[in-house]
Amino acid sequence: MRVKQCSFLVALVITISLSGGIATKIRAGDAEIPVLRGLKEVSVHVEDLDFRVERVGLTTDHLRTDAESKLKRAGIKVLSEKVSRKASGSPQLHIIVKALGTSSGDYAAHIRLELREAVTLVRHPGMEVVTSTWTTGKFGVTPTLADVRVQEQALLDTFITEYKVANPKY
Repeated sequence: MRVKQCSFLVALVITISLSGGIATKIRAGDAEIPVLRGLKEVSVHVEDLDFRVERVGLTTDHLRTDAESKLKRAGIKVLSEKVSRKASGSPQLHIIVKALGTSSGDYAAHIRLELREAVTLVRHPGMEVVTSTWTTGKFGVTPTLADVRVQEQALLDTFITEYKVANPKY
């Protein structure tokens, strides 16, 4: 039992360090809904997965296809990344999955969705930067990587729900 606990703690520390630390707010709340108002379209980008995760069967293509299909079914226009760069604000739904196998055979996984957009800084009106304007995420331990796809879908449901609240006419 002690080995399993130690393996989990090591996986947790590595996953958190790979994901850039623990965010102070990993779930988008009501205060962030207006950020999605007026958003008409997005592209989907999935950060490259660790080769060991892809070797077991979870791929960036699976995650991207899942996300694009779900967004389209919800009525949200999905752009190619190339077309998105020319759209107002270059909106991109960025999907980050960090998963590590543990010695017990489980996976420690951190999944994060971010809406990244080009924004203008108030203090420098001529300066445009790309930043995350909306985010949600989950962290946990799972026996299979298939659960990661299920959790990605749940996070997409959160995005879609908040998008529809902010954009009732779309």
